[in-house]
Amino acid sequence: MDDQPLMLGLIGASGAGKTTLTRGIIRLLGAQGVTPISLDDYLRYSRAERAALGLTDADPAATDLERMAADLVALRAGQTIAKPVYDHVTGAPRGSERVAPTGLVIAYGALTLTPPVQAELFDLTVYLDPDPELYRRWREERDVKQRGYTIDQVRAAWPARERDIQRYIAPQRPLADVVLRFVPVVDRLDVQMSLRRRALAFDVANVIQMAGATTAIQTQSVPADGDGLPAVLVTATNDPALDRVSEALRARLPVRGQVMTSEEPAPAQASLTFAQTLIATLLLQGRG
Repeated sequence: MDDQPLMLGLIGASGAGKTTLTRGIIRLLGAQGVTPISLDDYLRYSRAERAALGLTDADPAATDLERMAADLVALRAGQTIAKPVYDHVTGAPRGSERVAPTGLVIAYGALTLTPPVQAELFDLTVYLDPDPELYRRWREERDVKQRGYTIDQVRAAWPARERDIQRYIAPQRPLADVVLRFVPVVDRLDVQMSLRRRALAFDVANVIQMAGATTAIQTQSVPADGDGLPAVLVTATNDPALDRVSEALRARLPVRGQVMTSEEPAPAQASLTFAQTLIATLLLQGRG
């Protein structure tokens, strides 16, 4: 129903880039019309309690999935919820806050498509799957700079986290409409995307052709991607020509999504801007 908020679901391990992607989409579509909701807030236990129980933050047993699923259903129905709040600095839950849905709800977390949550609840879902070495670097930098861990603590916890990423997070990948991977190449980040399921309806090749950026981005239709699904594979080099594709995609967004030059943040890599803009466009393609 058109009077329901749109729902975008982002899935990926902690530190995989979900928050950065969310911020970029908010910038494109306007903060006043977007409700971001971090599903990490549904962690049941403090950091110390998880350690005592032998649980990582990727283990579904550490998250109140029933409450999370119920709240997402309520937001989809346009209802206000009392969402829990988790303090990542202290590593402990701390009360709750009221959240009312706007025109778009972006729900991002490690277990976004874990039952009882259903993929059909969302209009578009994106699985973030950065290059493994890049992901490890991102995770270490984030945990040390923002969450109070020492580098030794982060590295000591890595084997258990990697085990649970493969056990609990990776199985959600086949359910997603888009798989997004950033790949480091010398001093740049290139992007690889697999568009399938609902994302297949968008003719990205036509936009690339019209923007005259075929040297910076290529597409290939395949009968089966890495998850065995029909897909369009998009490979984009972090090249200035890629900005022309982002501009062409941005022109398809609602007026409120047109960001004035004076409002632009510090320049991002062209590949990141392209990924954010394509995902916003895919999400809105079904709404006039």
